[in-house]
Parts: sequence; C-alpha cells; structure tokens
Amino acid sequence: MSLMNSPVQTNFQFAERKERLLSRATLLRKMYRVLLNSGRTYAAFADKERALAESMKKKGELFDPTSGYGLLTRYCAELGIGSYCLEYNLPQHLWQILCDPSYSSGFIQSSRQLLSWKERLPRASVRAVVSDEWFTEESLVILTSLLELSQEVISNNFGEDVDGYKLAVALLIPFVGRLSCSVPGDIVTHVKKGGLCVFTGWENDYELYLQAVIRHLEVIQHDSRQAKHEIKFGDVRTFSFPENRFGGMLTSPPYPNHRDFASMFAPEHSFLDYLKMSGSITSRRVSEHIIGSNFVSERPVRLSTTKSAKRFLRDVAMLKRNETAIRHDRQYYIPYFENYFADLEEAYANVAPALQNSFEGYIIVVNNTHRNLLVPVSDIIIEIWEQLGFKAEVSNTYESFHVGTKNPRARGLRARHTEYIIRIWR
Repeated sequence: MSLMNSPVQTNFQFAERKERLLSRATLLRKMYRVLLNSGRTYAAFADKERALAESMKKKGELFDPTSGYGLLTRYCAELGIGSYCLEYNLPQHLWQILCDPSYSSGFIQSSRQLLSWKERLPRASVRAVVSDEWFTEESLVILTSLLELSQEVISNNFGEDVDGYKLAVALLIPFVGRLSCSVPGDIVTHVKKGGLCVFTGWENDYELYLQAVIRHLEVIQHDSRQAKHEIKFGDVRTFSFPENRFGGMLTSPPYPNHRDFASMFAPEHSFLDYLKMSGSITSRRVSEHIIGSNFVSERPVRLSTTKSAKRFLRDVAMLKRNETAIRHDRQYYIPYFENYFADLEEAYANVAPALQNSFEGYIIVVNNTHRNLLVPVSDIIIEIWEQLGFKAEVSNTYESFHVGTKNPRARGLRARHTEYIIRIWR
C-alpha cells in the first residue's frame, strides 16, 4: 500500500489541529491519550534521537531490538529509509502496527467507515457497573462487537495479503481501557484493577477516539517518505534475527525502575488474554517476563558477568540500612537487579550476530538510583558490548532532576536521572 503525501497540507496546518486533540474529558486511558495527542509518551525517543537517526542515514535500514512504541519507524519513514523493529510487550507492538506508515491510508479509511456506522454500534444495558475484575461481561460483549466491526472495515480497506484480524485488534486495543473497571495510579504508567466502569457516553468517547486516530495517522502519512518497515513481535533474548543484516542501530533498553512493563498495560493484556482464550491471538507468556519487569518470584536468579554489575550489587549489600530494608534488598531488589543485568547480557549477545562488520549504533540509557546509589546501566552495557568484541563509549550525557514524580519526597541524588548516549561500533 503506497503512502500518499499531500502537498496541500502543511506542518503548520497539522499544528493547528492541537486545538482539537483528545481532552481529559474523555475516559480513555491517559497513556493512550498522550500517545494520540503527541505521538510519544513514557520513555520515548526525543529530538536528539531523531538527529542520531539522521546521522546514520547512510547506513540504510536502522534496527531497534527493543522498540517500545516504535518511534524509530516514524523517524526512518520521515528520513526515507527502512527500519526493523522488535517488541515483546504485545500492546506496544500493536501500537507500532497501528502507526506503521504503510498502513496509514487503510487505517484512516477504516476509522472513517466506523464513524459512519453509529447505528451499528452495540448498546449498553446498564449505565455503570462496579467490579473487582478488569472487565465485566457487559464490557466484553461491547468490545467483542467492536472488534467484529473493526474486522469488517479492515477487510474493506486492506488487501488480502495482510493479517486482518491483527490489524483489527491493533485498531481497537487503545480504546479497550475505556470500558475497563480500573483506577489510574499516581503516575500515567500505573493502573489498578477493579473499580467503576461508566457505560454512559462510551459511544461519544469511541467517536472521539477514532477522530484522534485519523488525525494522528494523517500526520504520519503526511510526513512519511518511505513505507518499507518490518515490525516484529518477539523476545530480544531468543528471537531469530537475520544474520549480518544491520549496519545501524538506535535503541533504548527497558530501564531498571522497578516498574513492570507488562502491568503498565494490564487492562489491555487482560483483554488480549481473553482473546487468547477464544483461540484468536497469542498474548504474552507469563513464564517469560519482559526485561525490566518486577517479577522475581519463581524466576531463577542469573548472575551478570560484568564487573560494574558485581560492584553495584556488592555496594547494595554493604549499605547501612534498617532490617526491613535489608530484607527487601535480599528478597526482591538484589534478585531483580541480578536478573535485569543478566537479561541485558543475553539480549545483546543474541543481537550481535545480526550486526554487520561495519556496524555503528547508539543506545540511549538512563541511570536511575537505588537507595542513593546510581544504578550503573551505562557502564554495564559498555562492558557487555566490549565482551562481545565491539568498541563502546559514552558519546554524550544529559542530566535532569525529576522532583515530585513517583516519590514526591525525592530530592538530590534520589531524584536524579542521568541519560547517556552510548556509541557502539566495529
């Protein structure tokens, strides 16, 4: 499917549309409202990463093995080069599918067709419901009906050479949280199971959502110059990459911030698990935790081989702290960090054979803190790549102090986040 770049619409005209973005009055989950309004959210690339992508343009296709929300694809599309992105968190992978420039025209037409089918939307039998589950039967009936409608419009607007069911799920998944029984947490990435689901007005929110999808994709369509992008679903630690394929890489690993990267999308995962129960789509496997997720129980601890990791874990063990903190470190934090560092080693060892001899890449890393100790992720990543036979160095650093985010009492080092741009080459 070809991209359609309209010379009539300018970036200024697209900027004017900010006045009509999704407002807080809608009950869509904030994470997706932010994504639809700005194209980025938590832990996403920014302008300096766009500049790095442009600096590697001569490398051709760029690679991101932990691609998150898939902004690299958008950058590459604007630069006129290809991209190859892998993501293991299924809702994020589906968001990448929705934002794939080669699908923009089809998704736009599908969304417009759904907007014209107001009379075909399902009707709720109650105004609101309270539940301890993510979704009630009423919610699942409505969402299943919307999925069927999405499948119908996808079949009308896409060719036969695409996975129509997957595209339909990708179009629906940002909206499913609207019909969940959940409570927002203290920050955008937190959501709690159970609560009130208001059905009154959901049709209006669905209409606003589809309008926002159209606006978002029109910007992508307008700015894109290249449509050949590969968006893969899989675990970077075990995925079978094509050997010796990539000359350039721009990526950022999940950060060790004790946040479960699957639970950020808990309502969406719950709905995907429901679809899996009906034999329709494969969701995440509980036994294979996403890198950076905060599960440690029933997971064997693996030790990192890097000196920086061993030094950090030794420093944590030697900290002067009360008995409760000591117990928490032994039972949770130390096993968490040990697995996180080992996961990075396993991931990059699996990526290395896919890189060409003239390879150059950049890894964006944020060093967070634990009990006033800097977590040396950047040093560990440099060591890992040097062990793999590459050259690695910090090419730039940026420091910021986030006061009053997750912990309103955080000050000084505890609130400090240092971002490193690590260059890898051979």
